[in-house]
Amino acid sequence: MNTFPPKEIAVDILEPGARKRNGVIPCYIEKNIEFDLEALASFSSHDKWEPVTYDALLISAAVEFCDRYLVRSSMNWGRRFIVHAPVHDVERWSSNKVNRALVNALNLLTGDDWHFNFGPRKQAAQRPPQGQIAFPSDAEAVIAFSDGMDSRAVSELESKRLGKRLIRLRIGSKQHDISKKERQRIPFTAIPYSVKLDDARSAERSARSRGFKFSIISAVAAYLIDAPMAIIPESGQGALAPVLLPVAHGYEDYRNHPVFTKLMERFIEALLGYRFQYTFPRLWMTKGETLREFVETCGPNVNWITTRSCWQQSRQVAVSGARRQCGICAACMLRRLSVHAAGLEEPPTNYVWESLDSPTWKSGAAKEFTSFTEALQQYAIAGVLHFEHLSSIRESSQYELIKRRRTSELARALAESPHAVAQNLDRLLQQHAKEWSAFTSDMRSESFVRKWIDGAS
Repeated sequence: MNTFPPKEIAVDILEPGARKRNGVIPCYIEKNIEFDLEALASFSSHDKWEPVTYDALLISAAVEFCDRYLVRSSMNWGRRFIVHAPVHDVERWSSNKVNRALVNALNLLTGDDWHFNFGPRKQAAQRPPQGQIAFPSDAEAVIAFSDGMDSRAVSELESKRLGKRLIRLRIGSKQHDISKKERQRIPFTAIPYSVKLDDARSAERSARSRGFKFSIISAVAAYLIDAPMAIIPESGQGALAPVLLPVAHGYEDYRNHPVFTKLMERFIEALLGYRFQYTFPRLWMTKGETLREFVETCGPNVNWITTRSCWQQSRQVAVSGARRQCGICAACMLRRLSVHAAGLEEPPTNYVWESLDSPTWKSGAAKEFTSFTEALQQYAIAGVLHFEHLSSIRESSQYELIKRRRTSELARALAESPHAVAQNLDRLLQQHAKEWSAFTSDMRSESFVRKWIDGAS
């Protein structure tokens, strides 16, 4: 039994000019939550804009504010949130069906205890300006499109199949590939809101609410264009491994997992009366297999090298003022493993850690890099050991128990037989083990990565 009570806060989402209550954390619209009218306009058309879609985005932003505001305790992962939010349709949001579905999805995703109270808005939110946005009439799917490797590869592979019936939902902060003139004509050009804390330096970093954010934005986009599905581009290692092998004593990471998206489907149906599906076309493939198919299908000149995978902030991974990827966090390690598995190469200068063959952790970094921290090294060790443990999980005495539990919940979420799911999972883990073995075998025995692996054996 956990003897440490969870941290708890009450948060009021406040319209401009509203007064804060004593003892309650205020989150002001237009200050802590800012809507980008240009981006919001790309979610609007002359014949389909409803206040409930604005409210869904507002609740997504409110969840992000709460998640970042309250730092988790080292003794108790879970927290308790009591959120008061103004919405256009109080009866809809306060219904047991909607509220229960919202809480079920968030509790599973974040490992916290969420409670919502909805009240009426004092005035309606400003309707986004309507320009020349041409919403497609025959869309079959939306896909989150960023500068990530899976995102770029899967969006191109799926576009080969669906053509213009695939609508890219841009979730990155940069829009260099779209001119301002184009942004006025195409839908879903950027995330339409941002969340700011008064003191971002002390924010919680686990970011579990990101899964809710991207799921909501994908669902709203699909609803607005009557698309029956949203495609999740994550490959099997990224989607399933964080639940199969939670980090240390942390809570399982369901951000890209079918069990979470199934709960989101139920929430969206309860809220919008709209039935659609999140699909995982690469769930049973490794990231390396996806990258290899991308290059083979779309040609050797496809631009995958400029994609980004790193979790680290720019200021932590700059070399001589130029931003790089760190090259040693779990996301970067999976990227390097996948490039190797696909038989490809990229410039060492893509990373701060230009070499994984160096005898020490520090000597593998670029000579100009000086921002070494213990936290960065611990991220690196955890990332390496995560993929090492994943490669040997099938040999574990606990594997059959883990497999039974995880295949059961996956089978329900995917509407597939447990036997088929178990076979797919075995194949995925076997392929990962094969790729990881080849990747680490190509390193020198005295490399710091090999030393970490040997030290954990």
